[in-house]
Amino acid sequence: MAGASTLPHITGRLPTFEVLMSTGLRLRYRLNDTQTARTWLALMAQMRPEWLVRGDLNHRHGFAQTAQILDALARLQRTARQLGLALEPVDASGWQTTLNRLHLNFPEFFRQRYVPELYDTAHEMNLAIHWLEYELGNVYSGRRQHLFNLDFNHLPEVYRLMGQIPAEEMHHFSPELRFGNLHLHYVYVGRHFLEMFDAQDYLCPADHFKAQHDFNATCGLVFSEPEDWPARDAAMRQFHARRGGWRFFGYEYDDPRLARGFFKLGELHDTAEYADPDRREALRSALSGADVLSWNLV
Repeated sequence: MAGASTLPHITGRLPTFEVLMSTGLRLRYRLNDTQTARTWLALMAQMRPEWLVRGDLNHRHGFAQTAQILDALARLQRTARQLGLALEPVDASGWQTTLNRLHLNFPEFFRQRYVPELYDTAHEMNLAIHWLEYELGNVYSGRRQHLFNLDFNHLPEVYRLMGQIPAEEMHHFSPELRFGNLHLHYVYVGRHFLEMFDAQDYLCPADHFKAQHDFNATCGLVFSEPEDWPARDAAMRQFHARRGGWRFFGYEYDDPRLARGFFKLGELHDTAEYADPDRREALRSALSGADVLSWNLV
């Protein structure tokens, strides 16, 4: 496998990124012409479907039924117990604070001597935390978050194959996770700004925050419902200030280097056809039991 410095350079017209689902559905994405998208394509060209993490806790978000949520809660309890961590009730009144408090422990495991069993259990706990943040956010907070991850973060030799986002392209980060978007996913152990905001995390220490300036092939496909973006922007600005602003994050709110959200790579070719809510819901229904099977550059 080529190293990051030896990736082939993609020139000329950008190809379409096509995702084949296990149900036979094909999703075709038109890419923005950025250097980041070109480097990401070069990374994706080296990925193999068998390397993709298709686990139930990190592939689909927002499509779960009650039984799946209860199973994830049981896994969270089991892994926390195995790690010797206290777990408060995960209920409607305090579920997010409970998950925030538990997540404080995850980055600390990577500062200790490597123990495979400990790492695997901590990894499963972390996946359960983030999966539940999406599912319980929909259940208890009335959000409509739906997405798929193409996750290569958990295979070391693939995870380390990275590119760097050019400074002049950092403005492509956005917290607006619109239906049809294709974006880079977070690749570090820690918290990014949007994750902290959505979790209203006032417990995370400054050394757990890390703005995304690097990336690998890991990406997300968004099928969420629209939100009140101006209201969310105002709330994020307030959160940034209350958490300590520049002193905590190292960046002012309007500094592109804060990386507020995710870097948009492109969007569905036919995004305009999903202006109608019923069309969006029909596509989500078609995706609800699907897995990503493979992908092509066409």
